[in-house]
This record gives sequence, C-alpha cells and structure tokens, in this order.
Amino acid sequence: MKARIIISLLLTIALSATAQETIPQDTALYIHGRKVTVRQQNDKIKVSIFESRPSGDTIQLQQVFEGLYLNGRSIERTTTVSIPLVTKSRKYRFDPHYPAVFLGFTKLAGGVLRYSAAGDIPQIAGKSKEWGINFCNGGIAISSDNHWGITSAIGIARTEYKLDNNYGFERVDGITVCQPAAEGRVYQKSWLRYWSWRIPVSIEWQTKFGSERVFITAGPEFEWRMGITSRAKYDNKKHTLTGNPNVNPIGLNLLMQAGYGCLGFHARLALTPLFEKEKGPDAYSASVGVGLYW
Repeated sequence: MKARIIISLLLTIALSATAQETIPQDTALYIHGRKVTVRQQNDKIKVSIFESRPSGDTIQLQQVFEGLYLNGRSIERTTTVSIPLVTKSRKYRFDPHYPAVFLGFTKLAGGVLRYSAAGDIPQIAGKSKEWGINFCNGGIAISSDNHWGITSAIGIARTEYKLDNNYGFERVDGITVCQPAAEGRVYQKSWLRYWSWRIPVSIEWQTKFGSERVFITAGPEFEWRMGITSRAKYDNKKHTLTGNPNVNPIGLNLLMQAGYGCLGFHARLALTPLFEKEKGPDAYSASVGVGLYW
C-alpha cells in the first residue's frame, strides 16, 4: 500500500515538472481514501498527505506526511500526536512512548543520578512510592526510516517518601531537618509528600519486533512541584509537621525508559536537589517503576 502511494507521488511530481503549463501549481489528488496535495513555488515542490480521522459527527483531515523536493533532493517528515486510550493506526510509523499510567518505588538519594538512599535519612523503601498519568504525548521522526525521533508528554504524579525509626521532616529556625519525634511521642508513620506536573523531552529509538515494538528513550524531564507537606500519624491522628519543608518547587530529572508493546520500565534520577540550598538535607529524588503504554 505504501509503495503504491510513493509511486503515485513520484508520478505526480514528474508530471508537475514536465507539464507546468497544463497542470495548476496547487493540485489535490485522492489516493486510497487519502488526500494528496502538491504545491509548486519557484523551484520547490511540496507534497503533503492527509488521512481522514473521525471526530464526533464529522470527518477531519490530519497531516501524516510532508515532503519537500528541491533540485532532485527530498526532505521527508512524518508527525504524529497520540492520546492514551485512543485507538491508533496499525500501519508502521514513528509512535511516541510514554505510559498512560505508571507506578514506581521512590528514594531520597544521596547524590545526582543515584538511586541509593541517603545515609542520614531513614527511609522505608518498600512503602515509598509514586504513581502518575500522562494526559497526552507527541513526537516527530528525525530519521528517514522512522526509527529515531524526539518526543514529549504532559503528565501529573503523586510522590511520597515514608520515614522509619520514628523520624520525620520538621522545620527548625527556617531549616528543614530530619529528626526523631519529640520525647514521649511515637510516630505510627511519617512521610513527605507532593504532587508535580512533569514535562519530559526525550530522544527515542524504536523498531518492530514480532507483532509489537521495542523502544528505548532518554532525556531531561522538567518537574513543577506543589502541595508539598510533611506529615506524621500519632495518637491515631494525622498531624502536619510542616507545610513548608523548603522543597524546591522546580526540579530537573533524567528520565530513561525501555519496553516492549504496552509494557515498559522507567528510571527517574534527579539532576537537581530536592531541598533548597542550605535549607534542608542534601537529598535527590529518584524512582524506578513500571508503566502501561498506549
């Protein structure tokens, strides 16, 4: 099918180059249900392909290919934008990968690009978790074979770090410290929690393997934190230890992903400290987890 479309395009371009006086500079063709437009301006010929996509009670055209032909050379570009839970075309094309939903285990690491826990902060690794969703993602192929591309997404996450040994995060003289509970008080549990908006920008490699795709991605991720609070439960009630634990509202992470089909794994390692400089422990957020990819 794709070969027939490319051959038709080449014939159209050849005809437009040899019969400029009889064919209009702007030409529209319909091939196998797709709209193909050819525009000529000076020595440039631009070819675009549009597919019909249903939207409610109407049919809309969405561009899926654009080619620019100049002096016998061609520059091609394929674009796609996808939204979780929406059925995609089964034809091979560059398709960005970010999980629709994900779950991970978190740690407060002792340095940049680390997952090992900071030694001076007692943590319960198995109960420190995060979960989130990505509302939408998009990407653009940067190689002619559609195996390489640049992708991005918009998502939200809820992150929680659980502490052990009767410790909690409190603010003392304007500085956040991780310290034991006051004398005579026993924490049933304590935690630091926040929500965050996340926008990753990744370079992705993908290829077809069997009936599904294998993909690997890596790139920076911008994080905007909000609703930051340190709490503890004692006397069978939840109490706020501090509503301003000096956490940096803006963070930068390195996000790495790998997967096959709808199942993938990720590692998120901080490039910037979690707490403001000289206002809290020297700790960096980190997580590893699994996600479902649409």
